[in-house]
Amino acid sequence: MRLLPCLFATLLALAAGQSAAQDHGNLLQAPGRVEWDAGGLYEGRLPDGTPFQVALAYPAPEGLPGEAGKIMANNYWFPRDYKGKASTLAALDAPPGALQLAPLLDSGAQGPERFSIVLDADRSGGKGSWTQAGEEKALPFSLTRIVRYRAVALTRPSPEAQAEGSDQPFVFAALFPLFKDRAMDEWVRAMASRCDADLECTNRVVVRWHSKDLLSLDASTWTYGYGAAHEQYGSEMRHYVTHDGAPVHSRFTAFVAASSECRQRVSAALVSRLGEQGLSWAEQGALDVFKEPKFIPTPSGIEFHWDPYEVGSYAQGIPSVFLTRDELEGCAGNLPQRAAGRP
Repeated sequence: MRLLPCLFATLLALAAGQSAAQDHGNLLQAPGRVEWDAGGLYEGRLPDGTPFQVALAYPAPEGLPGEAGKIMANNYWFPRDYKGKASTLAALDAPPGALQLAPLLDSGAQGPERFSIVLDADRSGGKGSWTQAGEEKALPFSLTRIVRYRAVALTRPSPEAQAEGSDQPFVFAALFPLFKDRAMDEWVRAMASRCDADLECTNRVVVRWHSKDLLSLDASTWTYGYGAAHEQYGSEMRHYVTHDGAPVHSRFTAFVAASSECRQRVSAALVSRLGEQGLSWAEQGALDVFKEPKFIPTPSGIEFHWDPYEVGSYAQGIPSVFLTRDELEGCAGNLPQRAAGRP
């Protein structure tokens, strides 16, 4: 029975987290922190009206601890064809005030496409051009910022490390979007400030989908405790459907029918796909009546996501499965509208 190894691994992870539990206070307001505008999510428009979205990192302050200066990533996606994972963009050499970006392939190599971008002085918008593979003519586009990201970083001595004779410091970094809705902003800041480790916490709250009818947020944290074998990863996703012009927190049953037939159909598809990926405990990927799954609704279907130890060992990474509209036929609802135009 595979439930036992999964449960055992989960208990080990929980025990490790509990033994290293810390009370750091509100790290987003801690004295000595460095705080800066880390980037923005922009809506782009090609000449034929095709929309795309691109997250752009702004220059980080000098002297940040650890990898905090790289906490904001550059990436992009076309909403019409989005399946829950953005394409990462590598920053190339560019003149001052300009951005030159190239997509990264799964192999880690740079793809042939190029984005050239110049933002306005206040970064609220900008212009650029997109050169596609095999095309000599670049397509111009305009940009409008739809979400602004803030970041916080700090470092201070770690009493736990010092007790063991180590000078390793405690390092904290957080990235989070800013919203005008109070309830949404409170959840975002709660996720961005969490930390129960004695050496390192890196938190990211990022927008995984943004449209007039739906906003999906992904809150993840990487933590590391003194003497631990490796980092620990955890995530939580939250969705807001627009109702009467206001964002309303919506759960899984707002997107997939709660009927036994639909839950069984979706569960069977998830377990099958996880099994095809060779996950050690694929059967644990079935929908749980008492546990909200991690998922991203998109126009093409729904991406499901699991943390390490949930359906496989730590070495098997962070699994995901994408189920198309056809695979969800008759069970899915409230998926965001398809965007017009060509990619």
